[in-house]
Amino acid sequence: MYAMLHRRHFCTSALGGLFAFALRHRCDRLFAADAGRVRKRCLVLWMAGGPSQMETFDPKPGTATGGPTQAIATRVAGLHIAANLPEIAKRMDRLSIIRSMTSPEGDHGRGEYYLHTGYPQVQAFPRPALGSIVSHQSPPADYPLFVSIGARGLGPAYLGPDHAPFAVENPEEAVRLITGLRRQRHALQRLLAFNRSFDAQHGDAALARRSASLARIERMLTTHFVSALDIAQASDSDRQRYGEGEFAQRCLLARRLLEAGVPFVEVAHGGWDTHADNFENVARLCQEIDRPWSVLMDDLQASGLWEETVLVWMGEFGRTPQINANNGRDHFPQVTPVVLGGGGLRGGLAIGQTNETGLEIDSTPVSVPDLFATLLTALGIDPALEFRNQFGAIAPATDHGTPIAELLA
Repeated sequence: MYAMLHRRHFCTSALGGLFAFALRHRCDRLFAADAGRVRKRCLVLWMAGGPSQMETFDPKPGTATGGPTQAIATRVAGLHIAANLPEIAKRMDRLSIIRSMTSPEGDHGRGEYYLHTGYPQVQAFPRPALGSIVSHQSPPADYPLFVSIGARGLGPAYLGPDHAPFAVENPEEAVRLITGLRRQRHALQRLLAFNRSFDAQHGDAALARRSASLARIERMLTTHFVSALDIAQASDSDRQRYGEGEFAQRCLLARRLLEAGVPFVEVAHGGWDTHADNFENVARLCQEIDRPWSVLMDDLQASGLWEETVLVWMGEFGRTPQINANNGRDHFPQVTPVVLGGGGLRGGLAIGQTNETGLEIDSTPVSVPDLFATLLTALGIDPALEFRNQFGAIAPATDHGTPIAELLA
């Protein structure tokens, strides 16, 4: 009993917030141990709230439903997008738009789940987020393989907590915690040595797992991940190019993490639930994302990572073509806008189209499972890959989706 109490006192006094950090970020479960097939990276730009397709990538100027939004030409002849995104318009030869994807989920929570997992939400059978699948199928590393910036991210379900997201809701706080761990690294090493002799005497599985967790944290402290996480180390020129604001800083951090080898990074940007003052709000939101997104693409291309990184821009659903009494647009999952690029996917395309009012899909309907089959294929993962959940049930990676052939080079 004395040995246990003394050990607890050592842990508490020597390492301070270490275990709080580990519990908050589930560090004992964040490091993948399964060899896989992924050799590419994935970057998701998540527009929380559901972005309006008609003020972004499917404008309808001059129509009853189009509102005041104007369209501008892009680098691709004949392909127009909303005037709210002038920098992205210059780079549309590297991006493709899906204008004909539909979803049955018009609720925020269920829409977020569906667009993160490719499956409708069923409480009795949870499904892993795309980031968790990529983590599971990636080679092991001493740093997190799935990072969510600005949001908690969705969970790994039956893939297990090894593949949960490392949530960086506040980058500065995360850096402070890790810096504190680095300062106490010698204490951590002493604790690891203490653990080895203590665990050998007691042979407790839970203690062995705790020791393994501490060892992983200790190894993480020496990786490029920790340096990448500290955007204070970024150059002044980088900060100026990305611009000001949370989304700009998150995009800069995402680039650094991708360069450090993290295979899946999600960047969240909120405020897109524009039930009121849609046109003013979406213009402001687009201004916030247009420059950082463009600079991020340029940097990935300059570093050689563009062809290795599949980029996805999306949210829970689209917005109604009808303009409501508050000059806003409501939820409209019947048309859910998605933009893809990088990773060997073809750019400069518009997959499908909506009719003149935007109320109906005219051609090439795409489902959410089709999107996920396309993404997995681009990442080098077989969309027909099957897992088994904790009850032994077979769980396919996609819900019978078909890859979009036009996008795959």
